[in-house]
Amino acid sequence: MDEAWRWPLFWPLHIGLTISFTSSKQLQKHPLFKDSKTLTPKKRGVAFDEIYKLQSEKKLLTCIWSIDSNFIDTYWITRGINIAISRALYILLSQLLNQQIKKKTNYKNINSLIEKYEKEHEKIELIIDWKTDFWISKDLNIKTETIIHWDSECVEISISSILAKVSRDNLIDKIAQKYPDYYFEKHKGYWTKLHYEAIEKYGVLPEHRKLFLKKTFPNWKIHNFNTKNSF
Repeated sequence: MDEAWRWPLFWPLHIGLTISFTSSKQLQKHPLFKDSKTLTPKKRGVAFDEIYKLQSEKKLLTCIWSIDSNFIDTYWITRGINIAISRALYILLSQLLNQQIKKKTNYKNINSLIEKYEKEHEKIELIIDWKTDFWISKDLNIKTETIIHWDSECVEISISSILAKVSRDNLIDKIAQKYPDYYFEKHKGYWTKLHYEAIEKYGVLPEHRKLFLKKTFPNWKIHNFNTKNSF
């Protein structure tokens, strides 16, 4: 698993989750399956298409999931990534077990799915490119491994990184056409002088993360997430 755009001021966070049915050594031979930050936008786009080609050949199974700014504002980034991972894992396991994918699920349902998968197949281990596992091992009762900057070492994380970044960039390029005065195509929603000047001149958009705009929303508070809720 890897994520993209955790800290921008604007719009969603994306995660990519990848299961490989071929050897890592074989995937590493692909010249574009590298840390997405080392690739040009054009090369990332080519790699993105190559990933889906491999998925159509049943060599990979992937999922992209996003968490919008409203959820981040309400429950903070860590819970947002946790929910994105949980939802993506639910989708992938449902596909592997030939079960219907519901529009909403919860931790209890995902845990039942995990138990069924592990009983019929093998134990799940989630590899995460970060220093914490976003409460995943606690909430889903699965083994996790966390190492920073693994997108340059683990090809499955590289693939997840490309999925997350390209899907999010494509979305931002579209929203840039809706709000041309904010120049999202240039700063991608990050904390830049150009972005702050646009906010000051034209105001805060519904898609902005209010939690990160401390000067405008100094008293903004996050809430505890009820783990019995569906998502």
